[in-house]
Amino acid sequence: MRLLSLSLCLISTVGYAAKPAPFPVTPNNTGESFMVSATNPYVSSTGYTILKQGGNAIDAMVAMQMVMSVVEPDMTGIGGGTFALYFDNKTNQFHALDGRDEAPASASPDMFVENGKAISRDEILGPRSVAVPGTLRLMYSAHQEYGSMPWAELLKPAIDLAKNGYAMNSYTYDIVVREQARLINDPEIKALYWKDGEIQPTGTLMKNPAIAHTLEMIAQKGDSYLYGGEFGKNIVETVNSRIEGDKPKLSIDDFKNYQMKKREVVETDYRGNTVISFGYPASGGMMVSQTLELLEPYNIAKMPITDAEPWRLMAEAMRVSRADRITYAGDPDYVEVPADEMLSKGYIDERRKLIPKEGSADKNPKAGELSEEQPAQHQEFESKDTGHISILDSAGNAIAMTSTIGTGMGSGVMVDGVIMNAQMANFSASPTFKGKPVQNTIEPGKRPRSAITPLMVLDKNDELRLIVGSPGSSQIPGYVLKTLVGIIDWNLSAQEAIDLPNIQYGTKIDRTKAKDPTGLLVEKKTFAEMLVPELIQQGYPVHVIPVVSGLNAIEIKDGKVYGASDRRRASSSMGE
Repeated sequence: MRLLSLSLCLISTVGYAAKPAPFPVTPNNTGESFMVSATNPYVSSTGYTILKQGGNAIDAMVAMQMVMSVVEPDMTGIGGGTFALYFDNKTNQFHALDGRDEAPASASPDMFVENGKAISRDEILGPRSVAVPGTLRLMYSAHQEYGSMPWAELLKPAIDLAKNGYAMNSYTYDIVVREQARLINDPEIKALYWKDGEIQPTGTLMKNPAIAHTLEMIAQKGDSYLYGGEFGKNIVETVNSRIEGDKPKLSIDDFKNYQMKKREVVETDYRGNTVISFGYPASGGMMVSQTLELLEPYNIAKMPITDAEPWRLMAEAMRVSRADRITYAGDPDYVEVPADEMLSKGYIDERRKLIPKEGSADKNPKAGELSEEQPAQHQEFESKDTGHISILDSAGNAIAMTSTIGTGMGSGVMVDGVIMNAQMANFSASPTFKGKPVQNTIEPGKRPRSAITPLMVLDKNDELRLIVGSPGSSQIPGYVLKTLVGIIDWNLSAQEAIDLPNIQYGTKIDRTKAKDPTGLLVEKKTFAEMLVPELIQQGYPVHVIPVVSGLNAIEIKDGKVYGASDRRRASSSMGE
């Protein structure tokens, strides 16, 4: 294991930020044995090094996530939650590993209702938004069951970067700027990101000795250091000290009782390919599966990529499936989720009638009636900033893993160098909407729904063909759908499919505008701009803005392994 610590620990001799070795410089790569794809060069380099040394996919996932916790704390980390779709090649089985954050035992459906009205997102964010984090328990539990390298070895790269430094990227800087009004109030965050009263710029050498110590203790004691140990107690004490009065608070028992869960996978067929995704409460997979079923009769392969029609069909089909997602998605331990019915042929055929023959639907479709007591169709706040990695090891094991702390810089509370999640804000703030119950309401021990979409595809011979996922909040399913259509319908490579413009209906953060635009979101500086006149003529409110995905994919084809990642971020793939 000495090679690992040397390969990622350059600063001890030269005094500069530790650089990935080898340094990834292109978004794609080709190999024959293994591959990793990630949005950050420190992360992809770490995964490559672990697999190069003979570690398996689970080992690489652990090491990569720990490095993400250090170098991308604005989006992900051990203070947050994770969904990991794992393919075990030896048993030919898919495992949906749920490390989503969980509401504390003190939580209640109306905890964010004051004077008969739900409080705003800005009022929720902060210590009250912290849920019990699940990422570390998932990492440790998965490693205990499937890992091959020693646990402590896998944390060394992250510890080294935290101690010796890494270059802060522009994405982190942008998020700190965006969220600065609430971040500056936390002493640990302020000490890390501010200097002489100013936010430190992109490229700053960042050192976080507090998280280095936390990770060193986790390396020694495993996840018990958080789930019942000193770190967990520090979180409870810090968070609760900032919550006023008798409002719901965390307890150390919440941490002791937290467990990773294994969920159902969602399986559907699209043009002879089997699409495998994560079941509820990760609802993006069901949304993509429904959309693919809706698109099946349309001959998209014969439609030119630069025509408006295939993009219109994708947008309209997603509007139909989104209505079901925001109505029925929830924690299956607490609510009934009619997953089988949502993918049944009769139901899909009926829902397809909502796709207009031409142009835009006059209004957003309503959800289908699948239960006696129809839940409310209620879209509220969802995570804005997320991280994804895709992994294939030399034994054919694969992982699509997406993790988040709930929104940019999470709750804005840092404990022992770790940003704490804001996942309580991803529940519905009100238990009812227009007199109907909400599936995603808060309950003790419940996990909030998510649009996260880790996904894999088997080809017509049932061989693994694709591993893919993306950050991007409620836009994630659309990013993944575009990639699948590009590969399966248009016979593009994974990299070419990722490079396609992002065009989808929804709401997107745009700091250049006073209000976040809602309508057909068309990615600027792409060929999609030339489709805008026709799309407007079809009745769409069109917004040409940055629609920044963070897709990371691995494609297996003709005996080769192809890494692909998103040029919209500092993404890269590495393998051999």
